[in-house]
This record gives sequence, structure tokens and C-alpha cells, in this order.
Amino acid sequence: MRGYVQRLRAERSDRTAAAIERAALRELRVRGYAGLRLSDVARRAGVALRTVYLHSRTKDALVTAALRHRAAALARRVERWRPPDAPAPAILDDLVALHERTYRAERQLLEILVGSGAPRGAEVLRSLDRVRLVLIERAVGSLAGIGALRVRPDDAIALAHAMLAYPTWRSALIGPARRRAPRLIAEALRTSLLR
Repeated sequence: MRGYVQRLRAERSDRTAAAIERAALRELRVRGYAGLRLSDVARRAGVALRTVYLHSRTKDALVTAALRHRAAALARRVERWRPPDAPAPAILDDLVALHERTYRAERQLLEILVGSGAPRGAEVLRSLDRVRLVLIERAVGSLAGIGALRVRPDDAIALAHAMLAYPTWRSALIGPARRRAPRLIAEALRTSLLR
């Protein structure tokens, strides 16, 4: 009986922590770091302010933990990507499609990291960027392995890294390309990198 009660408490604590994290990220996106108040986080999460303080002693600790937790989950999801065993254009298309899915699913997190002024936000963004760079290196390695590159692999990595970066992607989506942006980015990469 005791183990059952402890498991229930642990599950309830996990749900509360997840609600606080979601509320903190939502408030951070809406108000920015400077406008974020822990009382607003508590209200949005449906818990007492004291409960928020039990999970994180400071606003800085709460925001940093929420951003790191969400970024780690994102990194685990995308790290598994491998280039398909396909022709060179399909490899680039798959890489662009992965970025499109990721950016659409995690737009809130990326906007927070880029523009909220959150402490250590740049550090978290750099860690995600390192994961993204590994994916690009894998794709370019596959392209080089089948002899499809027209440029040096280092140059291909640099160009793909610049074109697939979130700020570039966001600019393309809000500019005149809008929904065509992923297709245009894929075409630009194919034209620039492939023989």
C-alpha cells in the first residue's frame, strides 16, 4: 500500500512540475523575461505561489530549468535522424523537411530563445545549434560519400548551416515566400551544393 501511495505522489508531483514548466514558458513567450512574474506562472499553472517556489527558488532557476528541459527533449527527438538511403536531392529534401517539422513543432521554444532575453537562453540555443550541426554534417557526409557535392564538404556544411538556421527560416516564412519557404530553401540548397 505504501508503494502505491508514494507512486501516486510522485505522479502528482511530476504533473505539477510539468504544469509549472508549461506555464513558465507560456508567460515567458507572452511577457518576456523582464515581465515574467512567478505569481502569474502560479496562476496559469493552477497552483499556489508557494508550490512554484518549492519547484524553483528563483525566476532565473525556473526559466533556465524549463528551457533546458524542453531543449533536451527536442535534441533527443532530432538526434535520431539519419540521412535516407536515397538520391542526393532526396537527402537534402529530408533534411529540410526535418527542420520544417522541428521548427513548426517547437516554434514557441525557439522564439523564446531568440527574443525573450531569458538568462542562459543563448547557451541553450547554442546547444541546440550543435545538435543541428551534427545533423547537417551527417547529411553532407552522405552526399560526399555518393560523390554528389559540387563544393568542398566544409563549405557545404557552412552554407546548409546558414540557410537552415532558425532566424533565416523565420525571415523566409514571414517574408514574401511564406509557405513556399521550405521548398525554396530546399531548391537553393540543391542548386548550391549538388552537381
